[in-house]
Amino acid sequence: MLAEAQRLQTLAAMGIDVYLLRTRGAAGGGEAAAEAGLPLQAPVAEAKAESLALVVACAQGGDADTPRLRTTLPLVLGISATRIVWIEPDVAGALAPPPPAPAYLALGADVARALGEQLSTMQQKSAVIAVADAPHACMDNGLARRALWQALKPIARRLHGRTG
Repeated sequence: MLAEAQRLQTLAAMGIDVYLLRTRGAAGGGEAAAEAGLPLQAPVAEAKAESLALVVACAQGGDADTPRLRTTLPLVLGISATRIVWIEPDVAGALAPPPPAPAYLALGADVARALGEQLSTMQQKSAVIAVADAPHACMDNGLARRALWQALKPIARRLHGRTG
């Protein structure tokens, strides 16, 4: 039998995410992960630098689901809402150059093309870039919502310092 710390290190080396159940009195729930030398989850990792983490390119256009996505996305990724920058294309569909960030999320095919035009080759090489459907499709269609959550997994790994 492996000790808990060795088991967690082995699973991390294989690229398996270990999820811990939360309890009501638990402060962080990451004691075993800290002992194993693994990166801690959102509350502790967020206490590091409050820098820009994610740029979301999204055509708002009066979409009723965009505010719901704006409140849900930081919770899902386990980061502060202040670390997410939302940018929108202009009337012609062009985006302003986005700020440098470790991750980019484009919601909609047209917005993804516009984002790709604005990102330099170095930004595209070093950042995690994910594309999903527009917010109304992601929140109304179960299959599109699942695709969005699957697209967010590499972003979450990058933001919390994990690879794989």
